[in-house]
Amino acid sequence: MTGFTFERALKILVFAALVLTVWKGLGRTPEFASHVTPERFFSGMVNDAENSLIMKERHLDFNDASAKAVRVRLEELLSQGRTPDPAMINEESLRRAVNRRLAVRERDADYAVMARERLDRMLALERQGWRMELGLTAPAPGEGAQATGAAP
Repeated sequence: MTGFTFERALKILVFAALVLTVWKGLGRTPEFASHVTPERFFSGMVNDAENSLIMKERHLDFNDASAKAVRVRLEELLSQGRTPDPAMINEESLRRAVNRRLAVRERDADYAVMARERLDRMLALERQGWRMELGLTAPAPGEGAQATGAAP
């Protein structure tokens, strides 16, 4: 026996780094994380959903406040007897601007609703103690029925 050499120590360190890399990599997959560290897995999912909802609501509020500021400024200009140049703003361009604003408002409201629904789903999964299956692939339609003997 030659003892503990530098090469042996290096091989052990490389092997330990490989094991740590595999462990950390598996910890990022929902299949592994939902079984091994469910509290961390769900807190991450719920935090992401909460942050998404907050940002969508802020975006909606910002756009509403911006629209209100434009409306107030336009009212100020009209009260002073000033009107925009007809070459720049006409009835058609105003209609398009209003329709675009309404479409953006509806889209932002939809995004906020979807973010709320996502948060509700994440909280429901956490309450149910949901775990993702550890299988690598799901059987193709028809394969599982044949393998288990179930009727197609």
